[in-house]
Amino acid sequence: MLAAGLAAAQPAGPADAATDAATDQPAQPVSLKLDARLGEERARVREGRPVFGRGDRLSGRTGRETTLDGDAEVRKAGTVIRADRLTYYEVDDEVVAVGDVRIAREGNVFTGPQLLLKLDANQGWFETPSYYLGQYGGRGRADRVDFLGHDLTRLYRATYTTCEPDNPDWLLVSETLTIDEAAGDGTGRSASLYFKGLKILGAPVFAFPLTDERRSGFLAPSVSINSRSGGEVVVPYYWNIAPNRDFTLYPGVSVRRGVQLGGELRYLEPTYFGGIRFDMNPSDPKTGSARYFYDLHNTFTNWNGWGGNWLVRGVSDDDYFIDYSRSILNSSQRVLPRQFNAARSLDGNWSMLFSVQTWQAILDARPGPYERVPQVQLRNVQRDVRGFDVDTLLDATRFGAPTAGMVEGWRLVANPHFSFPIVRPGWSIVPKASLHATSYELLDAGALPSSSSRVVPTWSIDSGMVFERPARFFGRDVTQTLEPRLFYVRTPYRDQSQYPVFDTTVADFNFAQLFSENTFIGNDRIADVDQLTAAAISRVIDPASGAERFRFALGQRLYFSKQRVAIPGIPPRTDERSDLLLAAAGELGGGMSFDTGLQYSVRDGDIPRFSALWRYLPDDGRILNLGLRYRRDELGQLDTSWRWPVAPRWVMLGRLNYSFLGTGVDPISQVPNERGVIEAVLGVEYSSCCWGTSFVLQRFRTAQGQSTTAFFLQLELKGLARIGSDPFGILRRNIPGYRLPHDRPELPSRYFGYE
Repeated sequence: MLAAGLAAAQPAGPADAATDAATDQPAQPVSLKLDARLGEERARVREGRPVFGRGDRLSGRTGRETTLDGDAEVRKAGTVIRADRLTYYEVDDEVVAVGDVRIAREGNVFTGPQLLLKLDANQGWFETPSYYLGQYGGRGRADRVDFLGHDLTRLYRATYTTCEPDNPDWLLVSETLTIDEAAGDGTGRSASLYFKGLKILGAPVFAFPLTDERRSGFLAPSVSINSRSGGEVVVPYYWNIAPNRDFTLYPGVSVRRGVQLGGELRYLEPTYFGGIRFDMNPSDPKTGSARYFYDLHNTFTNWNGWGGNWLVRGVSDDDYFIDYSRSILNSSQRVLPRQFNAARSLDGNWSMLFSVQTWQAILDARPGPYERVPQVQLRNVQRDVRGFDVDTLLDATRFGAPTAGMVEGWRLVANPHFSFPIVRPGWSIVPKASLHATSYELLDAGALPSSSSRVVPTWSIDSGMVFERPARFFGRDVTQTLEPRLFYVRTPYRDQSQYPVFDTTVADFNFAQLFSENTFIGNDRIADVDQLTAAAISRVIDPASGAERFRFALGQRLYFSKQRVAIPGIPPRTDERSDLLLAAAGELGGGMSFDTGLQYSVRDGDIPRFSALWRYLPDDGRILNLGLRYRRDELGQLDTSWRWPVAPRWVMLGRLNYSFLGTGVDPISQVPNERGVIEAVLGVEYSSCCWGTSFVLQRFRTAQGQSTTAFFLQLELKGLARIGSDPFGILRRNIPGYRLPHDRPELPSRYFGYE
């Protein structure tokens, strides 16, 4: 065994004397603390650290060189060199290794016939080596490797792959390949990429990341085909402007649409964040004109006490989403918002909201909703004022008509609420009273009075109880609850037929709405009600974790008077009892769960609404979702999605959303229903040790009688790049529970592979 770099003894000087004097002082106690992990920082001092060696035979000259023969090894500060013969030159801190040479450093391993290396500087060369980059799983061969520092390595006439070495499925061949671990990237020149022996790409220069850190440069090109645009090629360029800002440019060309350009700017600042996105075709062959889409969004906080957001979206024409959408989410857009919201707290318990909302309505959504230009709202909330909770809302809104000839004007609202909550362990009672005062000043009243007002009082009482008991179901100890609830509300009748309807509609009938005081949403109509809601919920809870394993609920309203207030065109309610609502959800074990709801019409004896969802999500990655949604005259859909292995390394995935209702109008898109496929996705995934591929075929409805078909093909060379079109956003949206198959794992510690 040898050791080099030991400091020679020196005579004591003044500094040493001072140190000796300091040692006469009482020693301070040393305290140790545990560290959760081994530190990743390298030693600050590289020079002068000891060198250790071993071998069958040792020879040399003291202070000049040392030679080890037979199973030789030299080790210094994490670098280990093994060879048949090793010579260490102490003055130059240099090792020359010959015969079956192997060098290991920070998980990277190089093997070959001959090596020269300066240990501290990590500078030298290696002849005809093979290499393995342990942290990245990459390997290859080269005619020569130059070590240019601790984090910089250059290979000549090199190959690179993450496949097994005997018969790699893909191989990157480059005249030069530079691996810069400090920068976290690799670069090369005169490169060719081979897949299954076939050359698929060639480039005079190229770069690829070694980590997930962002960097500027061209991204992998995207190739896709759909029935609207034909074949399309997009070559994105990513600009890493700053750690908190970036911009991606999407230049592309398609067979049917010509040249296109898109971009997305993102920013993140201490008090605001957001982005700007656009897509543009300067001359669409279909229309002979420019077509575009834009989206500007921003959220801000603490701008002189204000917080809020803005969102501005628009398109060039009605058919833009039909022709350019890549998903049903975009193609179903009919009302594009252009809105600004700002809110802040005022003195005391007051808060203020200022809002402006306009819209661009397209296709069958015209003329669109009323615009708020502007809306100013004040709210005061006080809790436990001598036992009372007081909530006061003041609102002034100027409604602008979406088209000429419609009523528009101002609406002023004052709506104070007073409640006295009585909450005790196991039960609660909350009496409440409110007053809804509204005044209208109309600019274009038509047949309505230009000025009108109303005052409507409401009082209610909400009560509930919670019972618990230990129980045992299917061999498991659980806690079962029973939670009955009664809610009574009374609002007298006021004639509201001479008031406009700006933003009000009939509320959807569901469990949340059962316990609301107004059966309308909005301030233009206050329903006259005299009703009692009765409901009960039972839960099964795991006592160890507190997780809910099962839930069952039912509820119904009893009406003591007929409703007279209505919205024009919608008849008022006349039943004495509401439909019965039932809901159940829970876990069945083994990755299975269900969620179902039912609305039963007591009057007609039928089921106007029903929904059911069953999911199978075991830990092995299989996915199966089965769903049914039905609303009489509105919606009738079967929805199933899956991800299922069909052979070793092969997975089939897809989704089918089918409408079996041919009458009525969809409540969301307002498009007339028609029987047929709303959206269908079918794809396969293949995954091997070092590459994977995904093929996805998609068809979705864009408008009544119109659909778009597209397919996506992507090849992923693990540890290098993804080539083709990205189908993963579509798969995540269509298959609940889906995850990317080849997420890059977190890089291990730099001590990975330490020898």
